[in-house]
Parts: sequence; C-alpha cells; structure tokens
Amino acid sequence: MRTGIAVLLLAVSLSGCAPSAVHVSQHDPDNLRPTACEQAWTRARKSGQLHKNQSDNRAQAWTQAARECPARLDEATVHAAQALTASQGGQTNRQTATLRLVQAAQRLDPLAKALPVELADQAITSEDRSGFELSVLAARKTDAAWMLTLADAHTAAAQILAGHSKHDPRQGVYPTTDLLAHPDESTDPANGIQTPTPALIEMDTARSLLAVGRKLNGSSGTIRTDVSQNAKSHQEATSALIDMVVAHLSMAMNLGYPATSSALLQTPKH
Repeated sequence: MRTGIAVLLLAVSLSGCAPSAVHVSQHDPDNLRPTACEQAWTRARKSGQLHKNQSDNRAQAWTQAARECPARLDEATVHAAQALTASQGGQTNRQTATLRLVQAAQRLDPLAKALPVELADQAITSEDRSGFELSVLAARKTDAAWMLTLADAHTAAAQILAGHSKHDPRQGVYPTTDLLAHPDESTDPANGIQTPTPALIEMDTARSLLAVGRKLNGSSGTIRTDVSQNAKSHQEATSALIDMVVAHLSMAMNLGYPATSSALLQTPKH
C-alpha cells in the first residue's frame, strides 16, 4: 500500500467530539460577529446533541463546517463521514455508501475546472489508481459486482477531473505487487491499523484529496487557485471536493475501516 510523508492525528469518535480549538468570542469589544468558520463549527458541534438520531443532519452540519473552515478540513470531513456511518448497526448500508460515491463523482466538474496542474495530477492519479486496484481485487472474487461499481466510480472521477486538465497523467495500469500480496487485509502505514484492503484503498484516496483540498484553499501556504477565479466558482469547487472526500471516508468505514477509533489521516506521496 502507499506510504505517506506526514501524519495528522484527528481525535474523533462516534460518541462525541473533543472541545473545538476554534475560538468563538463570547464578548467582542468591537462588536464583531463570529466568523463564518466559528459559527459553522459551533453549529456542527451542537448538532451532535440536537440531532443524535439524525445522522444526515449531523453530516450536513459538519460538511458545512468543512466548507467554512479550510484549516480544519480533515477533522470536519471525518466527523461528517462518521455521522453518515453512524446507523443502528454502526455502518451505513453498502449500497447507499456506494451510491453516494457515484453521485459525488458525477459532480466533480467544478473542481476539475478549478484545479491547477499539480493538484489536478494528484487528484486524477489517485482516483485512477484506486479504480484500477479495486478492479484487480474484483477480478479475484466471485461476487464482486459492488466492487466493480466502486471501481467504475473512481475511474469516472478520474475521467471528469482529466477533462479540464492540460495533460492526462493517468497510467491506466499500476504496480500490483503489494496489492496481490495482501488482497484481503492490509496494514495502514499511517497508524498500523489492520483493515480490509478495499477500505484502505478508499482511505488512501480520501487522504490524497484532502491534501489537494488543503492546497486548493491555501491552508498549507503553498498553492492557491487563480486569484481571478470568482468566489462562487471556488465555493463550488471546494464543495465538490468535500463531498467526494466525505463519500470516500464513509465508504472506507462501511468496508471495515475502524469508525470508532481515532482517525489518523496521512498525506500520501505524490
């Protein structure tokens, strides 16, 4: 499996959220309103108390927090995915999770238009490689129609993202040595967790897109989109990326990646 270069510990659990590091002023001497990020983060934290049995409402609140708080993109998207995964049985129905991913992939056009070359290459390659890996695993199983659907969603995402790229970085075929050595279960190099291999593929894809998101929003201080891009286009691109990340994370948890443990999200090599 792919290894990474930096580990970010996100202390998250299904039972609740750690106190937010986002400061919300209680008494503002200048009578300034809390920022959009502060308001969104506060609403998301409260959603766990107000909507304990309404996972969609909690997921929407955390998704909005991800949009408003680019510096906390990783944490907010993990909370959103956990809310979607928190059904009576502890996991969402696989068909629902797969449909969510397929639909998110179909809405990537705004992101494709916004990504600079370096970030487009990273996102395209990640989706294309994951689609290939899932198709390889599916070929080894007798009942893997769902896995082929999942692979197709990754491939479609790569196709849409490549549609607006200046060049196409897709290789089509990728190394399979590690994949075939551990087709059923793998160790996540980010945290040592033993997890089903398809789940780790989904988690790795989410991590790659999160790295893209951090740079897209300038939170890493390295890359930003063209300053001429209007605010609406940038918002649409960010929303498309967040929806895709949440769908990948939710799918990973549905496939067996631990949903109740602390999440270690790692930026993959690229």
